[in-house]
Amino acid sequence: MYFLSIISVIIATGIICLTSMGVGGNYIVWRIFDVPTIIMFLLLFIPLLASSGLWKDFNNAFRIGIGKKKTENLLELKRAGEAVGLSIKITGAAAMFIVAIQFIQILYNLEAPYLLGPSFVVLTLAVLYGMGLIMILLPLKSILNVKIQEYISGQE
Repeated sequence: MYFLSIISVIIATGIICLTSMGVGGNYIVWRIFDVPTIIMFLLLFIPLLASSGLWKDFNNAFRIGIGKKKTENLLELKRAGEAVGLSIKITGAAAMFIVAIQFIQILYNLEAPYLLGPSFVVLTLAVLYGMGLIMILLPLKSILNVKIQEYISGQE
């Protein structure tokens, strides 16, 4: 059932891209992929999550969320929930960090108007990637919270 959230984000993005036509009738599907921005997200996300000691718990969260792994104790569930919660916060912070850096670049390049469009695109894509990832992680966080509540209820 968790895959439904991932699929819905992908389908919604595809529909928006396919129904929005760019200049000269070019579809914008390929215009939303910016490899340097994705790399910047990964360079911020992975080390921050790993330095917290929750990388393994983040991986467990997906296995628990899709039902491939049965939880053995409450601590494992809580650590997985904490890892997903932290990853949501890191994603939002990373998006705003990239936006701030890009905005500084925009301000420095105001005398070159031809650079403003591409700079604003990178700024907007950072927000798009961050919000897309957060939309995928929020249902996982809720699934883990429900599993924690069910585990606690089962012990009473």
